[in-house]
Amino acid sequence: MARRHGWAAVALLCAVVPSAAGCTAVAGKPSVRDAATGAVRADVRAASPAPSCAGGAFRWSSVRRGYRLTEISPVVTDDRKGGWITFRPGLVRNIVPRVDTSDGSVSAHRVLAALAEHLSEGLDTERLAAPGEESADRDHTPAMVEAVGNGQRLVEAEGVLVVEASFTVTCPGRDVHGSVTTWFGNAEDSIACGVDPGEHAMPKEAYELACGPLPLRR
Repeated sequence: MARRHGWAAVALLCAVVPSAAGCTAVAGKPSVRDAATGAVRADVRAASPAPSCAGGAFRWSSVRRGYRLTEISPVVTDDRKGGWITFRPGLVRNIVPRVDTSDGSVSAHRVLAALAEHLSEGLDTERLAAPGEESADRDHTPAMVEAVGNGQRLVEAEGVLVVEASFTVTCPGRDVHGSVTTWFGNAEDSIACGVDPGEHAMPKEAYELACGPLPLRR
């Protein structure tokens, strides 16, 4: 007669001696219950995966947004009348979107969808740049202005609206924390050296980079 091994021997032992230690186990798998009390072992409970956080509510904090300079052209002097002046901006900085969470069950797409709703500007989620959609990769159309020959030194600046925020998601039995950096839109600003660029950060930075120190205000 052929000898039997493995799970068959376990099955035979349990059939003959039902109270034998380990007979609560499925053949070939260790028991998850204590042989004496029948309770689920603590080490097994600790290893169980946490409930999914796919439907938790978001709470937002430290939401900051503002236009940030990303490209600027060299200074072009309007020294001829008629025709067009073409500006070709070069890279100043690259805005890299990212979503960081303490639990991978909260997806980047869900974070961006919740942020779009929170911003309350009729934003479609797809307008918010997701991880991998860097501002340096967006399409550019060279800006053009008509030349008038007044000798003015001109600069063209481009930027995007950057949003940075922190959040907490209420999940079953725990909170998930995270942060997000994203951008959307495209801002353009024409700057004349020697003319006050105003109070906003983006044209002021562009002026200082291209034209030099800001003009004194009277």
